[in-house]
Order: sequence, then C-alpha cells, then structure tokens
Amino acid sequence: MSDELRESDNIDGKKASAGPFLLAVAIVALILGGIFVASWISPAEENVTESDRVSRSVTDYVDAENRNDAETVKTLTCASFNSSTGPMAGVDGTVELKGVDGVVVNGDRARADVTITGGGAGERVSTWALTRDGNRWVVCN
Repeated sequence: MSDELRESDNIDGKKASAGPFLLAVAIVALILGGIFVASWISPAEENVTESDRVSRSVTDYVDAENRNDAETVKTLTCASFNSSTGPMAGVDGTVELKGVDGVVVNGDRARADVTITGGGAGERVSTWALTRDGNRWVVCN
C-alpha cells in the first residue's frame, strides 16, 4: 500500500530538483550583499543631520544638568556660558525633556524650541541658542 502512495504522489515520473532552492539561496545572498555594500558606501553615522546633532546636544545637556555633572555641562556649553542666565536658569530639581523642535541651523549657529517639564516650573517651552564647536553643538546663552 505504501508503494502505491509513492507512485501516486509523482504521477508524471519527474525527479525532484534542487534548482528552486538554489535560486532562493542566490536571491537571499544578493539581497544581503546589497545591504552590506549600501552600508559600506553610506554609513549610518554619515546620515545624521545637523538637526539630529543639535537635538543630541540638548539631550546630553539636560541629562548632565539632571545629574549635577558640572564637568560634562562644561563640555556641552560655550566658553562664555553663564548658568544663571542659561536656558535652564530658575529650574529647581530634575526635569524631563519632552521635545526639541523647530531646529534652525544658520552656519555655525542654531536655535531650537526645547520643551521641558518638571523642575518646579511645569511645562516650559523656550528657544535655546547653540553654537558649533568643531564637529559638535554646544549650548549658549
């Protein structure tokens, strides 16, 4: 009975071929190769916009202020930065960064609308000034 089932499964008498499997493997290899070449030609770190860099600097600054890390704050601010008139002046305690929007870059200067909550002031939106310092952005007054 089992012999009858095997014969009935292959009515035309054709033998199985590895061709479709090999074709699928070749297609997958081509797709993976294309992804590798694309990432090699255009690395992700080169796809970062100036707006992304400004946002990262603002995020790092807020994090450093929340940790009371004076050394890091110093590296993330202009040389003439004055914390008493800086963008987080009057904020008491930890804040949460809600957003960095409306980033406008003009040469080596940038402005961003930064939304923070907490710190005794509720939700607060203010325009922050930043300056390019080499290949990074620093917060200024």
